[in-house]
Amino acid sequence: MNAENAPVAANATNSNVQKLVHIDRKILTPTDGVKTTFGKSSKVPKGIIGKPKVFDLKGNLLAEEENLVVLVGREFLAQKLMSMAVGAGNDLVNHEIRYFGIGSGGTLGGATPSTIGPFDTDLNLSVPTKFTAVGGDINSSANNYQYIDQGYLKRIESDGSIAIIQEEHTVNTESGNVTIQKYTSVKFTLKIDIHEPATKPFKFNEAGLYAVEMIGGVPSPSEKILFARFTTLDKYLDTNDGIIIEWHVLV
Repeated sequence: MNAENAPVAANATNSNVQKLVHIDRKILTPTDGVKTTFGKSSKVPKGIIGKPKVFDLKGNLLAEEENLVVLVGREFLAQKLMSMAVGAGNDLVNHEIRYFGIGSGGTLGGATPSTIGPFDTDLNLSVPTKFTAVGGDINSSANNYQYIDQGYLKRIESDGSIAIIQEEHTVNTESGNVTIQKYTSVKFTLKIDIHEPATKPFKFNEAGLYAVEMIGGVPSPSEKILFARFTTLDKYLDTNDGIIIEWHVLV
């Protein structure tokens, strides 16, 4: 696998306690506490909305990027929080973040490599790519709906995982600043296996988390929304190459 400007290698297996840094400045940044410097107090940013890491299948770190929770993804969160739909045709209460997609539309052409996006108004990946060559939905409960949407979306937990893990917070209390750990981070582990996508070599440079309507554990491919997206420099996947993405979303 060829990754442009790939960072140094790192192990893909991380501790269940994460120290994460604020990276999404497009929304109002909440605060967790107060730090004091030379007698002056200032607010401490709470944390991030998300920061995906991209590894090869041997655990080498290829990239660490910023993600963006898009506007329709934030509408989804608001409805889930209150269990309240906002009107016909925009009912996201039964949607769940269970699928992800990959694509090759996250970079600009030209001599100097550069990424494009993500943008708040994104509704899909720029150039989504099929995981499988099978036409139509793979509509089978036998494989727990591993692929849907004509093969463009893959179920995260088919060979990955979703977990709520601890994040470290420094907060202000009556007795002063303390460091505590709370379960405020959702960790998505996404896998692009060596047989995916259907056509190789494949230029990977974008990925998205999708919320899909789930009724009794069964997905409705026509009822899906993009929740969050990130872009990265081109990573070329050949026949025996795959990718692991560790994607943290904080609340």
